[in-house]
Amino acid sequence: MAPVIELTTEQLVTRRDELLQSIALVTYGDFRSRAQGGVLTDREWGLRNELDSLAYLLGEDDLTD
Repeated sequence: MAPVIELTTEQLVTRRDELLQSIALVTYGDFRSRAQGGVLTDREWGLRNELDSLAYLLGEDDLTD
């Protein structure tokens, strides 16, 4: 059986903020807006799955899909 990794909400938020900062965005909502508008850069597309996963774990209802 694979080991279970437990992360706190604070750790998830910190990781999300680090990713958003790396692409010069402030909020996940900003990222979602860019995704819905179809204007993501290659780097943003590369981070999409991780940002969506973090949003899901944080209880966000609106993902980029």
